[in-house]
Amino acid sequence: MARGDKPIPEASEDEAPVPKTAYQRFMDDHWDAWLGPVLLLALAGVMVVGYRMDFIRESMVGMLFSGGLVAFAIYSTAVPAYDLIESKNARYAFAALCVLWAAAAGYPTLRKTMARTVYAQGVLTEQNKSEKLQFSEGKTGPFDVTVSGTLKAEGGQNSNAVYELQVAGEGSSETLSGEFSVRTNQMRVRRGTSTWTEQTNQSEHRLQRNVRGNVLTFTVEHVDDLLADGLHVSVHPQSYDPKWFFLLGILVVLGMIYVEGKIGDAKTKTHLIMAAASTMVFAFHFHEHATASRIVKPALDSLILAVLTGGIGGTMVGAVVRRASGRDKIKAKDDEEKKPKDSDE
Repeated sequence: MARGDKPIPEASEDEAPVPKTAYQRFMDDHWDAWLGPVLLLALAGVMVVGYRMDFIRESMVGMLFSGGLVAFAIYSTAVPAYDLIESKNARYAFAALCVLWAAAAGYPTLRKTMARTVYAQGVLTEQNKSEKLQFSEGKTGPFDVTVSGTLKAEGGQNSNAVYELQVAGEGSSETLSGEFSVRTNQMRVRRGTSTWTEQTNQSEHRLQRNVRGNVLTFTVEHVDDLLADGLHVSVHPQSYDPKWFFLLGILVVLGMIYVEGKIGDAKTKTHLIMAAASTMVFAFHFHEHATASRIVKPALDSLILAVLTGGIGGTMVGAVVRRASGRDKIKAKDDEEKKPKDSDE
């Protein structure tokens, strides 16, 4: 070393940790305690106000609410369970099972909330009882059909309107039938009675695969007098059959029964069966009752049903599986580590 050069200090093995900023300390201290839940409630409140004032569309609220519930249920249970699996191959298998779970519960849910392509649409009235809908070249089926209508106000507090129409393609036909309804609900509150009206005015039909062609003819013998402006018919490209996804959901629940019997201990409960059953009940009920113009109310009804059936029932099945597999008798690792320490003392 030359004269006048200062010795270079050796780098210490344990470098001093970088001090946290005031913002980081604040978030660490308050996020889990109150800030996170408060912001979540504030966001939910903004969405509710925006929905009530028609600033946010029904489809957007329904998609965020229903899709968010399914995503949260899968994430909050699958990620902790994944960390409990020690085998590498078992982790891959569980990840694949979770992908199937997301598809089984996610597709039927999101299908109802997303806008669909419309090939053609028409209106059937007493003056126009037959309508030919022609599609662009190459659009020959299979098809889905949406039938909608608005009930007249003079129909009364509780009224129904039925429809039956024939759909004819190239060499084949099918009969579609359904019902629209208006129901008035009352609920007692502190200052009197709260009244609200629910109208179900849209139905979806999945045409048989042999009803094809570049032109579909819709015919009706009679249009119900309670319909204000006739029957509105829209034709869409046929989506994947949701029945296959519901069948896949049953297999996912069976798979989660197997997984829950293999991981966890007396303290750690994965709740995989409960979460899988709840999401599938939610997806099935939501798919059966939601329409493009009515999403939020069916989502709330589906959530309540999922909690009462899938939540409670799945929790009971999970308890039985844990007891039968002996998982509820396996001591937690924390308890096993504490015993040697206590004996040394």
